[in-house]
Amino acid sequence: MCMAAKCGVHYMAVKSISSFYHFLSQAFTFTHQTLRGHTLREIKMADNNSANQTSSAEMVESNQDLLTQILLHFPVKSLLKSRCVSKRWLSLISDPQFAAKISHLNVNLGPSGLYFYGSPFGFLNFDTNHNMLKVPSLSFLNVTGIEILQSCNGLLLLLCSFSSDNDSGFTYCVCNPTTKNFVTIPLPNATANRSIAGINLAFDPSKSTHYKVICVLMNNMQYPNLNEIEHLVSPTYQIEIFSSENKAWTDSGGPFEAPHYTDFEHGVFCNGAIHWLSPTDVSLYFDVETESLKTMAMPRIQTGGPSGYWSSQRFPYFGQCAGCLHLIEVDSISKPSFHILEMKPDHSHWCVKYGVNLNNVASEFPEIARRYMDEFPTLALNNVEEIEVQYYAYSILSVVRGEKDEDVEVVMVIPGKIISHNPRLNTSKLLSSWRASNVYDCMQYKWYNVFHYVESLATL
Repeated sequence: MCMAAKCGVHYMAVKSISSFYHFLSQAFTFTHQTLRGHTLREIKMADNNSANQTSSAEMVESNQDLLTQILLHFPVKSLLKSRCVSKRWLSLISDPQFAAKISHLNVNLGPSGLYFYGSPFGFLNFDTNHNMLKVPSLSFLNVTGIEILQSCNGLLLLLCSFSSDNDSGFTYCVCNPTTKNFVTIPLPNATANRSIAGINLAFDPSKSTHYKVICVLMNNMQYPNLNEIEHLVSPTYQIEIFSSENKAWTDSGGPFEAPHYTDFEHGVFCNGAIHWLSPTDVSLYFDVETESLKTMAMPRIQTGGPSGYWSSQRFPYFGQCAGCLHLIEVDSISKPSFHILEMKPDHSHWCVKYGVNLNNVASEFPEIARRYMDEFPTLALNNVEEIEVQYYAYSILSVVRGEKDEDVEVVMVIPGKIISHNPRLNTSKLLSSWRASNVYDCMQYKWYNVFHYVESLATL
């Protein structure tokens, strides 16, 4: 489902059930526009000349199962507003079982927006009706500092700092920015000999209402005399899991070694597993349900560079959307194209899913195509090479997938703008202005500073 059509498709689902459901949908919308303080019966009788419609609406009110099925097809933002319709609606929508059902239905929907952390900080709204989606502020946490560590199916994992006259420090929190609920997580069992290498959130509402926090601890090696070490020894790691069900940290498995420089700090949860990149031929993923650690192969560079060559420039994006794990491979900023790779469900290999031609993007947004003389005019030699495009200025923020294969948007920041590009349809559009027009600032933005906002009723 494309970003522009997300809200409309929800309403179409309601309308397609029957004309009767359509009536209830109209009455529901009418509720929030003009009669928010009235009772449900008064709203349903908005058309006094339509006895049949009134009778149908009364039938829904008296049938709990039917009312539940109708409400399950409404967008989360409308459900939050509908809690004021009546005490019965408030009770139904606040029921954890109802929240679990709607989370299950929406598990593969794309995000409604993106949180930005780093420089600059802000929020990008994907909803074309900006009156429907307000910026989901985190001010309800009432802390002195917030760092988003991960987003996962509607929940956020946060590192919060606090300060008072009597105490100061930090804590981990899991919050639902849609419902403004949060819980604090006790600190992992780090010691002087074990430091936190990374902490990640795992939440799959299609399988469970409970979430888990996965912490990778690095066993710090103690060397009495560095001069006596003949060769460096790889550190070992230990995984600890916090479950919202038992509310305690427990060890998972025993110590293990990891590929060099594995990025445990920026894991991606997809299809029941946390995935971590490594600058080697193999990376790791952790199956949360079976608590098993496994390896996945990484794509090899095609030309130039050593076998297994990897860098943040070659893989400028690693993330998931709609149950698909994505990796973007860029050989060089001077090349006018790159590939979006998708991991097979069995983790056997990466395959090319989409190809992006940056010249197509430049036809709509020419500022993405750069020449060095644009940034350094005093160094120009006025030869033929200098008037040709020499590199492309962009950073990849997210890949947003929909229900159909052609419903895909690559969200990028270019000098002064945030845009999206559909590689299937070869179309590009402006999403927002960007505070930094500096070329190098826009090229340095990292995917792990961007977090999906997914509307959810998930309880904590």
